[in-house]
Amino acid sequence: MKKFILPIVLILLSLLLAFSLLNLDHEWGDDWASYLMQAISITKGDTHEFIQRNTFTMRESTHFIGPDAYPWGFPALLAPFTLVCGPLNILCLKSINLIFWALFLIVFYLLLARRLPPLEAALVLAVFAFSPLLLNFNNQLTSDIAFLFFSTLGLLLMERIGNSLYKNILLGIALFCAFFVRTNGILLVPTLFLAQAFDTLQTRPRLLPDWKRILTNEAIPYLVFGLLTLANLLLFPAGEGSHFEHLSLISLSSLADNLSAYFALPAYFFSDLPYPEIIYGILLPFIFGGIVLNFKKDFSLIAYLVLSYALFILWPDQQGIRFLFPLLPLLVYFAYQGMTATFFALTSQFPRAGLWLTRGFWLVIIAAFAWTSLGLARDNLAQGRGPYGNVYDPLSLEMFEYVKLETSPNSVIAFYKPRALRLFTDRNSLLIDDCGALPFAKYVVLRKSRGAVDQISPDDIETCNPSVLVTRVFMNGKFAVYQVVPK
Repeated sequence: MKKFILPIVLILLSLLLAFSLLNLDHEWGDDWASYLMQAISITKGDTHEFIQRNTFTMRESTHFIGPDAYPWGFPALLAPFTLVCGPLNILCLKSINLIFWALFLIVFYLLLARRLPPLEAALVLAVFAFSPLLLNFNNQLTSDIAFLFFSTLGLLLMERIGNSLYKNILLGIALFCAFFVRTNGILLVPTLFLAQAFDTLQTRPRLLPDWKRILTNEAIPYLVFGLLTLANLLLFPAGEGSHFEHLSLISLSSLADNLSAYFALPAYFFSDLPYPEIIYGILLPFIFGGIVLNFKKDFSLIAYLVLSYALFILWPDQQGIRFLFPLLPLLVYFAYQGMTATFFALTSQFPRAGLWLTRGFWLVIIAAFAWTSLGLARDNLAQGRGPYGNVYDPLSLEMFEYVKLETSPNSVIAFYKPRALRLFTDRNSLLIDDCGALPFAKYVVLRKSRGAVDQISPDDIETCNPSVLVTRVFMNGKFAVYQVVPK
């Protein structure tokens, strides 16, 4: 029991920091608004209406925004919070992330404890427990933290499941939950298959497969996954499929750009420290070394890492560091293993010196992370948790209130974040950045400081389309609203 005291303390401190970093605002990126509207539609039993309205926004906007619907897993998890918190109590809604953050830290420690001594497992855990990037990301009402938990849980449960019916069923449920929350969770299924095949080759080499074992044990997770996926298809309307239409944009240029970007992107994990690229550059050879040295023992982790990178490189759009959240724990673990092995070899006569070189490096990282996170939390609390001039800024709420009260319910409103506008106003909305598409909207909301990025420039709006009359009907310090009338 004593070996769990340190990780428990680390997890509780991490939760305290994460809670202290929660604020009363939300960034403008409106994926979160779509998740929230999907959750609300579940509680109201009108998921098909959500699909209909969101499909209008996605398909009629002048460029691609996102799928007709995100996977229903995170909205289903969020739905009870909308009933308890209300649909727009953002601080209360964000508390869902704290639950999954704590669960991730617990599961990650259990994964590490199978590979490292207790003190070293706690050391690697602390890198994530105090990470400013991940702690602050609990402010994002998106599926990333929940998927981080389910992805790590799936990898944990893949190990040593043996002949246990209970563990095989639990693994199938974990695989489904990962897929239910994020589409790329499907990669855990081929990861399991590859891990089973590799284990068979290593431990039970034979010319013919052991069909009895396969059908009675190893097939159970796939069967559970398949049954739950079928239930999902029957209960919830499809919408994620529009993601796959976007694959038509794959090109040699996008592949080359993604390969370069995702190779360099893990450096962003250290972005709160000086010279993050140098830190990542130092760690890179150790990551590869740790992968090579632990290839047999950690085959499932490596398979998931490779499959995920392959998917991200193929996908036309780059989504930043959040796509790599489930992979960052694996990269840090392999870096730690590579450093330990290297320093042991360099200090063979003084093995403890090699161990403390590795520990010392990560202790410096942890101390810097903790100091930065503590400072951010202190500043957030000192400012009353915001808001910080984004969606919940008084000027933004004033604009939403005007649209909600002064436009008819059947109006189509153009705005650069159309899902956020629909969440706050219940008006159908489009992203329009082409003057030729102006007649599709009855009103246009422009952010005055944004220029022509994802919207028509405020300087051109009144004259850019001669077939319509555009008249300003509202303005505050941040936004202007224009009525569009055909001539």
